[in-house]
Amino acid sequence: MGPFRKAVALGVCCLPALVVSLSAAPVPQEPAGDLPVSLERIRGDLEKAPALIKLDGQVPLPVATFRSGVDQRVWVISLDEWLHKQFDLNLLQQQSAHWTSMCCGIDLGMVFNGIDKALQQRKIRKIREQVTRELAEVEAARKTALADVK
Repeated sequence: MGPFRKAVALGVCCLPALVVSLSAAPVPQEPAGDLPVSLERIRGDLEKAPALIKLDGQVPLPVATFRSGVDQRVWVISLDEWLHKQFDLNLLQQQSAHWTSMCCGIDLGMVFNGIDKALQQRKIRKIREQVTRELAEVEAARKTALADVK
């Protein structure tokens, strides 16, 4: 039984007690014939069984009259934070820069640049040696072809 039906049933059950308490209030004494409603009639009505109220109909559910939502801001890193993240040195880089400034460390950038330069020169030398070999083979083939023609 829903709360509404309980409240209605409680109200119907308590109605006779309310009427009795109201009728028990002190009333000026007047002759019984002059009253618009007689006490006997009230007592008779109270003794009768109360009429049952049928609540078979469905109570419509209330429609929501509110709206809820979540406003969430998208977190975006600021330009200042992004610049620090991109360009600030980490501890190893700071230590290396400190050692380089004190002439006590090795500048790894110069070492790697030297290695890259040496590898590039080796690649160029290998290409030149291959071109020289192939030109020598072509020259030898030309001389052999001229000797065969004569």
